[in-house]
Amino acid sequence: MTGIALVLIIVFIGIVLFSIGTIPLEVTALTIVCLLALTGVLTPAEAFAGFSNETVIFIFALLAMTEGLSATGVMHGAGNGLARLGRFGPRGFLLGMMLLVALFSAFVPNTVSTAAFLPAALRGAKAAGLRRCGVLMPLAFASLLGGMGFLYGTSTNLVVSARLDELGHSPIGLVELTPAGLPVALLGVATVLLLAPVVLPGRTGVGEEASVPPAGHSPRVHPKALLALSIFVTALVLGSVGILPLAVAGVAGVLLMLLTGCLAPALVLRVDWRVVLMIGAMMALGVAMEKSGAGQFLGGLAAEVAVVGGPRLVLLCLMLLTVILSIPMSNQAAALVMLPVGLSAAAGLDVNPRTFAMGIALAASCSFVTPLEPSCMLVYGPGRYRLSDFFRLGGPLTALLLVALLVLVPWTWPMDAHGPLIGAR
Repeated sequence: MTGIALVLIIVFIGIVLFSIGTIPLEVTALTIVCLLALTGVLTPAEAFAGFSNETVIFIFALLAMTEGLSATGVMHGAGNGLARLGRFGPRGFLLGMMLLVALFSAFVPNTVSTAAFLPAALRGAKAAGLRRCGVLMPLAFASLLGGMGFLYGTSTNLVVSARLDELGHSPIGLVELTPAGLPVALLGVATVLLLAPVVLPGRTGVGEEASVPPAGHSPRVHPKALLALSIFVTALVLGSVGILPLAVAGVAGVLLMLLTGCLAPALVLRVDWRVVLMIGAMMALGVAMEKSGAGQFLGGLAAEVAVVGGPRLVLLCLMLLTVILSIPMSNQAAALVMLPVGLSAAAGLDVNPRTFAMGIALAASCSFVTPLEPSCMLVYGPGRYRLSDFFRLGGPLTALLLVALLVLVPWTWPMDAHGPLIGAR
């Protein structure tokens, strides 16, 4: 019981520190790792093993390769297409923008997508007669929604997949999330399209768009753009079908971009190291939850909830807790904390562990109520938002998507299908 108490105390400390905006997220993450090692919950090797995890290495490679896509103008070319959508009017622009960004975010990290499309979104908004505050939040939300239906769409999917593999379950298949994630993403796009003009200011004010970045603000399309895109896609395919291990495919892609001049060596060091540090540290917390029995303890409490409302109520509680934890923490951290709880609850209820695991993974991408997600932080200043703006649009969106997941997740991964290795590779 001492180990369980220690881990839960460390989780609580982490939540508090994540909630204090003055402390960088990566500092809090490393503090959690040190506490786990200092208290003896994990050995030093176990505490720092997450930083050498294959998935963490692949995420670093993915971020580095997207720098190559940006440097060669692949992102700029897509952004120009977005800006031209402004001629279709407010509704047409919003719909086209969200679908394009969501599609892009299925393969490229959502933060990168948001940053790449932001200047073009502002130009398109001006052409469509929309205020920036009515466009930039839908842009960020579309980037988050786009990652829900595909393994590589968000690092949360990748870290949950890696942790499942470590625990003896099948990792998440390349398109395993699609039957549930794609409908939810489309529902989210439709919801934002309907609600954004109502809850966010919608028409242009005089002089508001004076600071819209001019066309050509991003790098122009480079002759090596097609080569960079080909290397990126090839690395994803080779890693996803198992021809090469994920880490090897990713690092090989980075090396090819360097050797062909698609990526400058200095740009490799410009990746968002906070993401890498956060994921590596949070994987250690997931191990601690499993090793100490804290996950099993909380899973037992969840099983008691099932006595009242059945396994579906437990699924709802797990998803709701994941969303709540993702507010002060990161999406990846929330998923890794809740995953052991979900698997223990499934074992206690004798239901398919895949149902709860996938519900947690998808719910981690459904937190839209605050601007703390990096994609949302990118648009917070340029959109001149207040915290209440995210709650007004993100609150109903989050609630609706959780209801949809409550239906789609048990349908895609039936609760009565047993076995620890259920799931597609």
